Amino acid sequence: MKQIYRITLVCILSHFSLFAQEIASSETNSQSNTTYQSNTNGIQQNTPPSFDGYWSYGGSLGFSFWNNGTDILIAPKAFYNISPMLQAGFGVTYIYSDYKNSFNNTVKSNSFGGSLYFSARPINFIQLSAEYEGLQTNRSGYYDDSYWNNSIYLGLAFVSGHVSFGLRYDVLYDSAKSPYSSAVNPVIGFYF
Repeated sequence: MKQIYRITLVCILSHFSLFAQEIASSETNSQSNTTYQSNTNGIQQNTPPSFDGYWSYGGSLGFSFWNNGTDILIAPKAFYNISPMLQAGFGVTYIYSDYKNSFNNTVKSNSFGGSLYFSARPINFIQLSAEYEGLQTNRSGYYDDSYWNNSIYLGLAFVSGHVSFGLRYDVLYDSAKSPYSSAVNPVIGFYF
């Protein structure tokens, strides 16, 4: 039962993501303003603002210290903004767990791997995402085990200004192998 609380806490903490975006002020201004150009007849025409792709950096960081254990998650990510509505990226993930089970045995777990990410904003305030994450997990203690776990997350988030919040769902969730306690995880992002 304690393990369920521990894993749930790690899930909540690990998905409070902070994202930092490097946005040049000229890009921000060019996206919000329309440029007018005169053609040979002297008539002004609207031309859409140009968009130059740029990289964003961020990720997840989570810590949980409780009576019988410790959980640490480090997951940096890099995103390339393909357009104002599309984003693709990759990341690495490391999760460490150390706890005492009900038989008073210490169990240690190390999970590490990577992820590929894609998101789209069909409407300014809604973000749809798909992410693949593969983790190699090594457990030692009460029982020794080593295995690979695949996850495919589908997510929905609401975006307001510099904050996004929503949920992601692991369509390949396996409770025996996943380092997370549930197939559904909260996701909160702050954009700067």
